[in-house]
Amino acid sequence: MSPAPGAPRVTSLRAGPKRGRQTILLADGRSFEFSDEACLRAGVRVGAIADEAYLQQLEADEQRAAAHESALRLLSYRARSEGEVRSRLRRQGLSEDITDAELDRLRTAGLVDDESFARMWVQERGQLAPRGERLLRNELRTKGIAAEAIDAATELVDDHAAAISLARTRARKLSGTTYEEFRNKVGALLQRKGFDYGTAAAAVREVWAEHSGDTEEAEDLRGTGSSS
Repeated sequence: MSPAPGAPRVTSLRAGPKRGRQTILLADGRSFEFSDEACLRAGVRVGAIADEAYLQQLEADEQRAAAHESALRLLSYRARSEGEVRSRLRRQGLSEDITDAELDRLRTAGLVDDESFARMWVQERGQLAPRGERLLRNELRTKGIAAEAIDAATELVDDHAAAISLARTRARKLSGTTYEEFRNKVGALLQRKGFDYGTAAAAVREVWAEHSGDTEEAEDLRGTGSSS
């Protein structure tokens, strides 16, 4: 497309008042401030004809630069799912097209990967904050992870082992309690963390046996998989 007749030219391009930004001065006296990335994308140079199409392209490139900066800032704290990144960018008023383009850019760079994210989420929960497969699956769904990736990530989750680990952690704070108090507190915690009633009850019995010093009963329960 040819430049509009009479459109002003860029007369000056210099560092803006903020780091990473450029101030563009036009022959008609107008000035604009854009990011370094937007100027690089648009090929801004002194002498360029700055008609409305040119300025619109600069604005679009500015939106792309803003999307990338925001996404990188979000990812600097921890890994994120595509759904989380998309939600953040859309809340900032960025268009769906700009958001899609940024997600493509992040995928290509290996900065977002839902399958890896789901595996990492399950692994970290297992190590730091055990919970049942049901709750893990719900958490991943809320982050926009596809069903296939959730299935793969939770395939090897052992609810019984996770329930035992969590029950042991809670038991350390329950010295001097009766079995009924122990059962109510630990059982309620396990069910809140996504374990079904049967798994929670079995873990309560096994850990209570350990907690109360009945090593023989604890061994028997471990030997039967606490299924009774």
